[in-house]
Amino acid sequence: MKSEKKMFLKKWITGNIAVYTGALGLLHPLIAHGLTGDHDKLLTTPQFIMHTLSIFVFVFFLVRTQNRILLLVRKRDPTAGIWPFLFFTPWVFWLGYYTFFVPFDILFMFLSFGIINAIQLKPVVKFPAKWIWQCILGYFLAAVAGIVIGLGAYLLYYKDIQGIARDFATWLSISIPAALVVAYYFRYILSFQILLPGNDVPDMKQDERHIFQKLPENAYLNQ
Repeated sequence: MKSEKKMFLKKWITGNIAVYTGALGLLHPLIAHGLTGDHDKLLTTPQFIMHTLSIFVFVFFLVRTQNRILLLVRKRDPTAGIWPFLFFTPWVFWLGYYTFFVPFDILFMFLSFGIINAIQLKPVVKFPAKWIWQCILGYFLAAVAGIVIGLGAYLLYYKDIQGIARDFATWLSISIPAALVVAYYFRYILSFQILLPGNDVPDMKQDERHIFQKLPENAYLNQ
């Protein structure tokens, strides 16, 4: 059991760092800005389409990565649960962008990850009620880390860089800190929460399990 949990947590770290760095840090600026160029607050139709397509690509890789990791817990289709991500994530991204502008697009996008995962991953955790706020908090912290470091670096160092190099530098500075938070914050949370095959019943409280474990084998026979 310990080896299974160790493998799960290791894959969670490597998988999330890879997908956030690769799909958000590298593919997003390439797809969103590589063909349509820089933009002001109001995007052209091609720019809007390419940004939305980039979010779809990122979400697709994110869900597939999560599901491959979750195969260590239960049988799961590679694209299971993808539709809420594909629908809500672009919608809330643009909601944040066109209402409050940057960085609320990033914040809203990460909060959508937190809310969806909080709901979808409840069956694989021991304490679902606690998991809800733990999950949302984790993605909120990831968004804050990416915004503070990434946009801070943009204002201090990147804003005068020309061309797509500025976008790569900015999004890598956003995605890497966010990835590290998602990887290591959830490594800590899931080390207690993840319900591996054969574990105790998830809704039984820890102190209740402790009581039952200490009962003698003939406790019920003596009643």
